[in-house]
Amino acid sequence: MEAITAERIDAGSEAGLDPDITYAGTSARVGAMFPDPLSEDDVTDEIVITTRRAIGRVALVATETASRFQREAVEHDPMAWMFAPRAMFDGAAAVDACLDRDACMRGVLLHGLALGMDAEREAMDVLLASDEDEEFERHEFRYLHGERLFGRGKPLRGRSTRATRVRLYTATIVDTRDNLMRQVFHASLARDATEVRTRLAGRFGPDVADLADIRLGIHIASPPVVALVPEPVLELIRRMERDCAKPHARSFAVDIEMGIQA
Repeated sequence: MEAITAERIDAGSEAGLDPDITYAGTSARVGAMFPDPLSEDDVTDEIVITTRRAIGRVALVATETASRFQREAVEHDPMAWMFAPRAMFDGAAAVDACLDRDACMRGVLLHGLALGMDAEREAMDVLLASDEDEEFERHEFRYLHGERLFGRGKPLRGRSTRATRVRLYTATIVDTRDNLMRQVFHASLARDATEVRTRLAGRFGPDVADLADIRLGIHIASPPVVALVPEPVLELIRRMERDCAKPHARSFAVDIEMGIQA
């Protein structure tokens, strides 16, 4: 193996990238070739002058990418994602773009909120600006997801604006269609209920996420919780709720699903 071939961008037509065009003054293109990191260095290799902090940014985005793909069972190679051009990076690959702080933050946000494989840079910057101001207005979120993720006007249980710290949220879904009753329990750490609904949309689709009853904390007397969540898992969730301030806790998530076919 002498090179890594970056996959064709997942966003396809959404990203608006032409595979025959070079973007943002870089040589990153769809299907571009990258040197194999497991091979010995070569005199023809491009020299990149950077800082230890910048290398840490790339490592952070790579870690977030791999963690999300494993957590959500995404059938996609995280290494290939890092080497493929993305609209959110002006057509550059994450491995190059995320040396920069702003690009790094966009990459972490994309995977932290499970917003797909790519997004428009302007939309990501709006979300980042909202996060810095501790506001998360509905019209800003529509840049990415439109109206469907807000539950058709259904009030969210929990805070609707961006909080100053992550806390434990749980969600239950009961969906009956096509002679199938589906029950879902979800628990994760988030800043607000909107972030949780976005996460559910990435896992189960926007239509199912619309049905979610999202609450702050875990309510062990709730019938779906009683039916779906065993005691050892409840204890784990309670422990993560107590440790939610720890850095590793941010990637914590539990999904339990049961289906009954009529």
